[in-house]
Amino acid sequence: MRFDHANGERYEDAGGGRVIHSAPGFPGFPPRLAVELFERARLLTGRERVGLWDPMCGAGGIPTAVALLRPERLQRVLASDVDPAAVTLAAKNLALVTPTGLAERRRELADRGADDDRLAAIDRLLDVPGRSSAPRTDAVEADVTDAGSLARLDLDGIHVALCDLPYGTQTAWSTSTPGRAPAAVALDALERVLPPGAVVVLVTTERDDLRPLQNATRSFKHGHRHIRMYRLGDAARDAD
Repeated sequence: MRFDHANGERYEDAGGGRVIHSAPGFPGFPPRLAVELFERARLLTGRERVGLWDPMCGAGGIPTAVALLRPERLQRVLASDVDPAAVTLAAKNLALVTPTGLAERRRELADRGADDDRLAAIDRLLDVPGRSSAPRTDAVEADVTDAGSLARLDLDGIHVALCDLPYGTQTAWSTSTPGRAPAAVALDALERVLPPGAVVVLVTTERDDLRPLQNATRSFKHGHRHIRMYRLGDAARDAD
């Protein structure tokens, strides 16, 4: 997969070890790939600005990176996870997408004697177009494999769901449905709560996780990652 929409920016500024908060057991995700997939999904919706939701957010790295690098394309950002500790960490990271949040993080890092590269990363993020009108952000607890749990969320204005599936190394599925693949259950639940025209993006390093799923609107491979995009309501999709 080539990068058509994520070129020229300092994507590492929004990665782990620079600005956002991390913790053991919460794997990271490449910010440049997050932005590229977001932009491809946004274009599939036909909208200039969208609401972004990561329903398996972990530390919130994906929605935080997109909100840090492309705030002008976002109306709102929602992060959810079945793990309360993940929700707490994601909320902490999403607080960084406002000018106030970044300024506070800069002061914190400076007080801790952080190197100039980390402080410069924050300065660059503060200068990203659209920073002053940062989107509304929310982090909540919910189980992506339970449509009832998702139905209780405020999904108004959500047009793109983008998530990194659990791999079973640092993270794993917390619930199971006998006889059904967890990714298939999650996709079904997302289709029940999102409107036609919304786009769901699933990413995994385990290709077998995607075999039980219906055909996708778009399919990509980037390095060791397999990616499927589903535009809800599409009558026909690409064969895998």
